[in-house]
Amino acid sequence: MANEIPAVSVIVPLYNVEKYIAETLNSVLGQTLKNFEMIVVDDCSNDKSCEIVESFIPKFDGRLKLIHMKKNSGGPSLPRNKGLEFSRGKYIFFMDNDDVILVNALENFFNIAEQTQADILYCKKYLTSMGVGKNFVKSSMLVGDIKDVTVNLVTEDLNWRLQAWGKNFFEVYPWLKFVRRDFLIENEIKFLPVVQEDSYWTFELLCLAKKIILVPHLFYIYRRYQEQTSMEAFDFNLNAKGVHKKIDRIINGLKHVDEFMGGLEFFQKNPAYRYAVVNHIMLQNMSWMLNSYGRFSPMQIYEKIVEALKNEAGNFDVLISCLMINSMNMVRILSGKK
Repeated sequence: MANEIPAVSVIVPLYNVEKYIAETLNSVLGQTLKNFEMIVVDDCSNDKSCEIVESFIPKFDGRLKLIHMKKNSGGPSLPRNKGLEFSRGKYIFFMDNDDVILVNALENFFNIAEQTQADILYCKKYLTSMGVGKNFVKSSMLVGDIKDVTVNLVTEDLNWRLQAWGKNFFEVYPWLKFVRRDFLIENEIKFLPVVQEDSYWTFELLCLAKKIILVPHLFYIYRRYQEQTSMEAFDFNLNAKGVHKKIDRIINGLKHVDEFMGGLEFFQKNPAYRYAVVNHIMLQNMSWMLNSYGRFSPMQIYEKIVEALKNEAGNFDVLISCLMINSMNMVRILSGKK
């Protein structure tokens, strides 16, 4: 068994979720499919999360690995990439560190993927719940009946896929996808340490996958709660250093996706699509900044952007600042915010 290639590698980035990680681990441990490995990548947690994971290692009979990042990466991207490096499974399934899956999820995912020979299974539905322990929904104990539910093939027409992506038909959450590992490795698809990393990852999947199967089943339970347990506390303070960091992430993400499209024949022949994608992502990123700084006036944000860029943008610092503020105002108008 030790040398057997796992059917699935479940990869979980870990950061300060001592209240929830046991439920996540138990939901994987109880899977009807036993030929899996679980890789938990700790991003320098400072609570008891790692201790809890370590206590589960004997229960998994060699199928659970705990890997430690050398320093906090500030987000789930690099831990997910690290987990992929250590993975051996035929398929990859990314989970968040506070969610759970139904007990037959991996078995059904694996069977559908094998039957259809898909690069990606994409789920359109998921459950949400709140609380912990007895207050958490018991759906994780359910076994969904999928005998009479038909899966659907997504067309290979990239024109259709891009229009569907632009209309948010494909949600970006990684845990809605079950992906063939060789497909990720061969195409060098990784998560970027940028704003909206899930969006870039999903976009590359849609552009490069030959066979995507829509799976209309409920297998995943997403936990909602009040306190912040993300890998990087969301910075709502308006200061030049924080603004500079956000701008860097936005620019790096836009440059990456533009270069990615530049290497694909479809976008070379259809430059209008290339512009539309960059513009769409830019507006998403501006929305993210708006949510960060929504309580500040445009003038206050403008001043901090100018301060953040004064040593780099030279004569263009004012122009870039104005363009960013106008973009944020456009998002505010389009979203109906005042």
